Amino acid sequence: MGLTVLLGVLCAICWGAPDVWLAQATRSVGPFPTVFGSMAIGLAIAAPAALFIGTPEWTTRGLLLGVLLGAGSTVAYYLGFRAFRDGAVSVVAPIIACEGGIAAVLAIASGERPGRLVGVFVPVAVLGVVLAAMGRGGGRATVVPAVAAALVWGGILVLSAPVADDLGVYWGFLLVRAVGVAFALPVALASGAWRSWTADPWRVAAWGVGDTAAYLLFFAAADRGPVAVASVLAAQFATVAVLVGLLAGERLLRRQQLGVALVIAAVSGIAIVGS
Repeated sequence: MGLTVLLGVLCAICWGAPDVWLAQATRSVGPFPTVFGSMAIGLAIAAPAALFIGTPEWTTRGLLLGVLLGAGSTVAYYLGFRAFRDGAVSVVAPIIACEGGIAAVLAIASGERPGRLVGVFVPVAVLGVVLAAMGRGGGRATVVPAVAAALVWGGILVLSAPVADDLGVYWGFLLVRAVGVAFALPVALASGAWRSWTADPWRVAAWGVGDTAAYLLFFAAADRGPVAVASVLAAQFATVAVLVGLLAGERLLRRQQLGVALVIAAVSGIAIVGS
C-alpha cells in the first residue's frame, strides 16, 4: 500500500498547489470558461502520449463508466469552480475535499477493507475538513455548490478504480478527459467560452497542468488500491490549498486552524498505517 500512499499524496499536492490561481481565474474569466480551457489544455498535454502507449483492451464496463465519469467530472468541475469564484480558497477547498470521505464510505460500503486503523483516521480527516470550512469566505453561494461538487466527486473517485482496472491508468484518464471536453464543447461554442478563457491563459493553464497530473496520479493510486485510502489522501489537496491560501494573504479562524491540524494528523496516520 506504500505506493498508493505516495501517489495519493503527490496527487493532493498537484490538485492543491494551483488552487489560488484557479480561484483567480474563475473570477477573471468565469467558472465555465475555466472548466473548458483547463480540460482542453489537459487533453492536449496528455493526448500525444497515446503514440507511445499500447492500445488497451476496451471493455463495455470501462467505456460506459468512462463516458459517465467524463460527463460527471465536467459538472463537478463547474460546481467547484463556482464555489471558488465566490468564496475563499481556505474555505472552499476543505469543503470539496469531503469528497475523500464520501468516496471512502462508498468504497468501504461496497466491501473494500483497507485496514482496521484506516477506518479510525477517515472520520478524523472528515472532521478536519468540516472544521476548516467553518470560517470566513463562506456563505450559501459558496457552500451549496462546494457541497454538491464534493458529492459528485465522491462518486467519481470510487468509479475511477474500475475504469483504471479495465482500460489502464493512461487510457482511462484520456477517455474521461476527452469525453469531458466533448460534453462541454457545445456549451463552450454557444457561450464563447472556447476562447474567452484566453483572457487569463496562464492561470487557467497552471490549473490545467496541475489537474492533469493529479488526475493521472489518482488513477494510478486507485488502480493499485485501496480506493478508500487513495481517495482520502488525494482529498488532502485541501491542506495544501489552505497553506497556499495563507501565503497569499487569507486568514483562518481558530477552529479552521484546528481543522487543518486534524487533517494533517489524519493524513500522517493513514500514511503510517498504509506503509
